[in-house]
Amino acid sequence: MEYSENDKKRVLHIFGILNRGGAETRTLEFMRRNKDAPVIFDFIVLTGARGVLDDDFRQVIKGDINYIRLNRSFFFKYIKLLRKNKYDAVHSHVLMVSAVFLMIAWFTGVPVRIAHLRSTGKSAKSKLRKLRDLFLKSMMLRFATNIVTVSESVAKAIFSENYNKQRKIKVIYNGFALIENKSVKSNRKVKIGHIGRFDPSKNHMFLSEIYSMICEEDPDVTCSMTGKLDNNIYPVVANSLKRWSDTGRVIIQSENSNIPGELNTYDILVTTSLWEGLPGAIIEALSAGVPVLASGIEPNKEVASKMNGVTIVEGWDKNEWKKQVLTLIKEVRNADKQDTVKRLQASFLVSPFYYKNTDNEMLKIYGIKGVS
Repeated sequence: MEYSENDKKRVLHIFGILNRGGAETRTLEFMRRNKDAPVIFDFIVLTGARGVLDDDFRQVIKGDINYIRLNRSFFFKYIKLLRKNKYDAVHSHVLMVSAVFLMIAWFTGVPVRIAHLRSTGKSAKSKLRKLRDLFLKSMMLRFATNIVTVSESVAKAIFSENYNKQRKIKVIYNGFALIENKSVKSNRKVKIGHIGRFDPSKNHMFLSEIYSMICEEDPDVTCSMTGKLDNNIYPVVANSLKRWSDTGRVIIQSENSNIPGELNTYDILVTTSLWEGLPGAIIEALSAGVPVLASGIEPNKEVASKMNGVTIVEGWDKNEWKKQVLTLIKEVRNADKQDTVKRLQASFLVSPFYYKNTDNEMLKIYGIKGVS
């Protein structure tokens, strides 16, 4: 479609840092897919620090990355930037605190103000944190023009079961592309993988126990963990799995920029998350035709209800997890891998997570004309 200069929009995104997290990665993928849309994207980075994805973003945003640390002078610089560039939209990705940035955007006359919420959050919060979030939620409902959640689970967790009574709130799933997968199963060997940063939400300690049990039970299984390493969880997990990592049965590696290639090596993806917003690793695995075993949290069950290939394990009984993993291993060994890939990818392509079914919803909020 042909666009005129008058059709062009300018949008300011607000992030903490542009590292390889879920929100940053999905935003980058969205911008790459829509690089010809008439939008200039600018960024504010609240930590004031460079991130590993900065250069990748610069290739597609057409605008600037502003490193403005959140300190005493921040709000003066933020208001100055808003007035200078006269943005058509401010799109904030920093959870409930987005309400503050959107209130200031309202004050300076920005017409479209988007809060993008991506996590159900921890179930246990202090009274002070609950009061803070309640106050910020009321601010968000007042000053945001659009509140986008990445799943129904997030919308319900933050705004209650009746979230859809609020016209501002809309569920827009992250969009994912199909991942080509021509790999074939190699005799009896099965590889189980996990993708996710070493963070309490991902529950690596529990996963390490399951890996140990599976390695003990089946000599033809290898297991891997891929994600940004930390200084607290990673050393404990690495030590608990040392027996198996020393013999190559368990591989622990830092974040991988080639997730499609990583998924092509898997026969099964396992995720033991305690909370999520939208479980991107599950959707990416299914887009590559890899079956998934997942914890019974609401976002995981939401994905499982919309695509084939996800086995949900309720609760945290280690023997039940072991049983479910071994059952899936047996199924994988008995199946033709390419038949499995084709079946799961066919389900993915008609799901609400395929990018062709999601991207236009976001472009319409920005006010891009001609989007169907």
